Amino acid sequence: MFRFIAIGLSILVLVSVAGPASAANTTCTNADFVFMGVGRTQTVASGASVFYKVRVVAGRSYSVSTWAPAHDAGQGTANLNHEFYANSTCTIAAMTVSNDDTEPRLVLDAHNGDNDSIIPNFTGTMYIRVTNGGAAAVAATTTFQESTIFSPWFFVGGAYNAFIELKNTTESTIAVQIRALSPSGAVCGTAGGALVANANVAWNVREFASCVTAGSGSVEVAFYGPPGAVVGNVTTLDGVLGLSFDAPFTARMPWGPGSVFDPSVTAAAR
Repeated sequence: MFRFIAIGLSILVLVSVAGPASAANTTCTNADFVFMGVGRTQTVASGASVFYKVRVVAGRSYSVSTWAPAHDAGQGTANLNHEFYANSTCTIAAMTVSNDDTEPRLVLDAHNGDNDSIIPNFTGTMYIRVTNGGAAAVAATTTFQESTIFSPWFFVGGAYNAFIELKNTTESTIAVQIRALSPSGAVCGTAGGALVANANVAWNVREFASCVTAGSGSVEVAFYGPPGAVVGNVTTLDGVLGLSFDAPFTARMPWGPGSVFDPSVTAAAR
């Protein structure tokens, strides 16, 4: 009986350790899938690239960051950069990308990285190429996050106005794209523009004729910059009746970047 138990445990250990081999993500075709809010860390040789793939939705905004947290000046300055693609051969550039590095900036001492954002014009799989332009191998950490913010309610029936109020929390100019939607989810109005550093601005939903016809709905804001760069609120009010209520914007996925470490990151790489 004890012999059978020992044999069974041995088989269980072998099955648990063994697994299918996977190709290195050094080509677009072999890109590794990165889920929103999860960080991926792996060693990238000098002059080499690694590839990731993520799921995006047209009109929403996303932020991608890569940096070298364990690199120091004795190893030379890191030089990590992104490129985004809309196809699995990485021959069609994904649109539209902002390469403006806003705070929190990743250019620091020898850890220099890249912080880019995108409001894609397609729904599907986007491919990210991370390239090491430095003179030494780098343990590069990459995170992917959605930055879109959503307010669940506005009302413009009767004499009510609904003000979309946005605040830029950074020291950089941020471009914003606003979409107001009817209760059925159809777009009834759009607005947007440049929101300068630390500034705030407001739009009245009553300026969108189709939204007035709809009477009520919701609002979503996409922007170029990292999560938290833009915050906001929708205030609905009737000055005659003296009634008002707020519908704050929130992130659909308020992730904090976790880490999944690749086996290729070794003590020597650090």
